[in-house]
Amino acid sequence: MSNPSKAKGTKFETEVVNLGKEYGLDIERKGTGERVDIRVNGSTGRTIQALVTRPDYGLALAAIPLRDLFHLLRSHGDNAQIECKRYARFSHHSIFEEKFRG
Repeated sequence: MSNPSKAKGTKFETEVVNLGKEYGLDIERKGTGERVDIRVNGSTGRTIQALVTRPDYGLALAAIPLRDLFHLLRSHGDNAQIECKRYARFSHHSIFEEKFRG
């Protein structure tokens, strides 16, 4: 692959898919013409929209709508630790809204 940015993105998407498979998910990378990069095929019919990011060196994080987080916590009975920050506009919001609210 000649474009370094594309290769970097493809590598990260593959890492996300492989981790999802380790968790037993039916997960796949989508083609270049698709709206999203990765699709997880679940059994509930509910779709959670998530933005997964990672700095060059660091932990991958998933941003999901707060209502989806609370639904997951309630349905699985897990504990949570939540840090809240409010910004006028955070770059994650722009990316998320472009992909899922556009």
